[in-house]
Amino acid sequence: MITDSAVYSDEVEIQAPVEWVWDILLDFDNYAEWNGFCPTAINSSLEIGSPIDMMVDLGQGLSRQVEYISRVEHHKVIAWAMENKPDDPVKAVRSQNLKKLDDERCTYQTVDDFSGPEAKTMMEHFASTVEAGFNRCAYDLKAHAEKTWRKAKR
Repeated sequence: MITDSAVYSDEVEIQAPVEWVWDILLDFDNYAEWNGFCPTAINSSLEIGSPIDMMVDLGQGLSRQVEYISRVEHHKVIAWAMENKPDDPVKAVRSQNLKKLDDERCTYQTVDDFSGPEAKTMMEHFASTVEAGFNRCAYDLKAHAEKTWRKAKR
């Protein structure tokens, strides 16, 4: 979904416990196993302000993007943001949100909130590409979490 200032992935229901999915989201070393949108993510800690160095695929091959951890709510939200200096033409904060449905199901949705004087132009040019990447990430996470959870339960 695309709004005037944000891009959302589909909200996907995952047949695995929220704790399981959370651990996958934080296992940056293994993103290449499941995340076609962002196969590389390096972060030495989850401390607020620490960098996350990523390779992302916005439809034209992988490109490097460094953002900074801005929010961590255990089993609920991890977010990172661009450097977001006061005079930046576009500011962005991406949140990955989990919601527990019951002991073996949760939902996942990611959203990028944009602001700044050039945000509208950026949205016009890149929102659909970001949405496609976010949906790829959401469905890749669902498939990987469900597969590994089924395997772990055996």
